[in-house]
Parts: sequence; structure tokens; C-alpha cells
Amino acid sequence: MKQTGGAQAGFVRDPATWLTYGLVGFFAFMETVLGPIMPFLRRELDLGYTAASLHFSAFALGAVLLGFFGDRIVGRWGRRAALWGGAFGVACGALVLVSSSSVAGTVPATFAMGICGALLLVTSQAVLSDRHGEWSAVALTESNITASACAISAPLLVGASAASGLGWRAALLLPVAALALLAVRFFYRPMDLPPNSADDDAPDDERTLPPIYWAFWALVALGVASEWCVGYWGADFLAEGTGLTRPAAATSLTAFFAAMLVGRVASSRLARTLPPAILLAATLCAALLGFPLFWLSPGIIFTLAGLAITGLGIGGVYPLGVSAAIASAPGNTDAAAARLAVGGGGAILVAPFILGALADRVGIGTAFGIVVPMLLAALSLAFIAGRSGQQSGVRRN
Repeated sequence: MKQTGGAQAGFVRDPATWLTYGLVGFFAFMETVLGPIMPFLRRELDLGYTAASLHFSAFALGAVLLGFFGDRIVGRWGRRAALWGGAFGVACGALVLVSSSSVAGTVPATFAMGICGALLLVTSQAVLSDRHGEWSAVALTESNITASACAISAPLLVGASAASGLGWRAALLLPVAALALLAVRFFYRPMDLPPNSADDDAPDDERTLPPIYWAFWALVALGVASEWCVGYWGADFLAEGTGLTRPAAATSLTAFFAAMLVGRVASSRLARTLPPAILLAATLCAALLGFPLFWLSPGIIFTLAGLAITGLGIGGVYPLGVSAAIASAPGNTDAAAARLAVGGGGAILVAPFILGALADRVGIGTAFGIVVPMLLAALSLAFIAGRSGQQSGVRRN
């Protein structure tokens, strides 16, 4: 596989890879932290579930809008500017969020975080896919391992900051400081980034994404919807349904993100030998085993066990789905990654909002039931994509 700077015989983590991992981790913290801080923000601003979910929807709307034209921005700015511009934009949005005292400031702040974060994310996915080629599943999964590790720290920092008396806002300042350290280390260092994958003037037929891409696209969207229904509303579910205090519920959500990290580490290892569709079906089956235990168990121990099993299963869905989708569109990775942002952002836009609206009417416990059909639909798409991939392989042979 030809790379910028020569052929790559194996999987090598160069400075551009490490930088991308660091920026993805920063984004993951900022995306995840919205869930653990929501019980505190709801109390301060006196918000119901529906009004609070506007923050999640604004974040997701930014990602959706970026998905429609993100590849054009990357083509105009270049990948280096897109990575750093997205990261600094997220940091600015976070600072506005912690300094605002009404939804007139907090909702636009999360919108800015969403659109800038999506620019960072889609650029990182395209960079890692082009940089590592046949090893892209490993690189993308490792980047998501980094993301999961940083996501784990979000509820821990929120819970610790609130319990210590510093307030939940203090939890958002540490990652901004970490970004500043990344900038000191990498900003002025020349990066061997691969060039944009497709020219903006390419003919339409060369930019067409194949049907199997859209199957993986829908699977990723459903996986993201399920993941962030738990990630955004899990703390409220635990606080309302188990009697945990808000700080304890926010901290307990760590079980979900820690299990996702384990699931992604396992997926990274297995992706070296097994087809993505098979791994996706296996991880979704695990999530379907764990979620009813989390959702329906009356005791806190079984609830947290189910939460962990759900995280273990759902952890590999996003990186494996993204890798498979981008791999199905060789030579057009910028557009493929950008359209995935539409699906993922749209899922975050719609699913948590629907769950929040249902929670205001029927209670958050009942509302969580919408996750089950989403996981079942994703599992069906994994089987469809796997069969389509096998048929394509037969035709090629």
C-alpha cells in the first residue's frame, strides 16, 4: 500500500497517528461529558427532560450539517487545518458552555461543539484510513480505544468535581488544558499527513458510494443512537430508577464507558483476523444480552452488570462499522467519512431527543425501551452487509 512517505509493510504509529489519537480523545471527552453534567445543568436551569435534550440535539445538529459539506471544507482548508480548527472550535464552545447561565448560551455552545467536533472526527477518520490502508480497522479501533479511555474520565471527573465542591464546570477545564499541551507538542511540527482522497472536481460516478456502504452507514447510525441514549440519559436513569444520588449516578456511568473500552480493545485484536461483519454481529448480540438486564433489573448490582455488558457489546460497533464503511469506498474516504457524520450526528440528534420526550410522558424507565428495536435493526444490517460482502467476493473471484 502506497503511503505518504513510502510503502508501509505493517502497522506503524507515526507522529501524525499519535496526534490524531490525542485529538480524537479530546473530542470524545467533550462529547461524553454532556451526559454526566446534564443532571446538574437541569437542576441549575430548571429544565425538563425535553428541554435538556435540546443540548444533545444541538450538538448532533452541528455534526449533521458538517457531514453534508465536511469533505469540501477539508478539500479547501487541508487536513491539518481541519484537525486543529475543529479541536480549537470545540474548546471555545466548551468555554462558552461553562460560562453561560441560560439555555440561550448553553444550547448554541453545544451546537458549536458539535459542528467543530464533527470536522475533527471526520478528518481524523479519513487521515487514519488513508494513512494505514489495509490496517485501517486497527488504526480506527485504536483511535476509538483512546476515545473510550477519555470518555471514561468524563463521568469520573464530573462526579469528583461536584463531590469536592469545585462544581461540575471544573471537569470541562482539564481537557482544554490537555489540548493546549497537545498544541505545544504538535502544532508547529510538520506532519506527514496523507493528501485529500478525492478531488472536488471528480466526476459524479467516481464519487458515488456503493450500496454496501449505505448498509454499514445505517448500522453505524443505529449503533450510535443506542450508545448515546445510554451515554446521555444513563445517569438520569440510574438516579431516578435506583435511588443513587446525582454524583453517584454520574460516577456509576463509568461502568458503561469502561466496558466500551474493553470491547474496543478486544475488537482491535480480533479485527486483525476476522471480517468486520462477523465482529459486528457478535458485538451487537452481546449488547442485546446486556441491555435488558440493565433496563429491567430491580437491583443496582444487576443494573450495573447489565450496563457493563451493554457497553462491552456496543463498544466495537462504531469503530468496526466506520472502518467497514470507509473500506467499501476506496479512493473517496473524505466523502465517506463525512457522510458517516450525517448518520452518526442524525442518530444523536433524533434518538436522545425522542427518549427525553418520551421520558417526560411515560417516565425514563419505560422510555429506554426504544433501544431494543434499534439494536435488533443494527444486527439485521450486520447480517445483510456480511452476505453482500460475501457475494461481492464471489463475483470478484
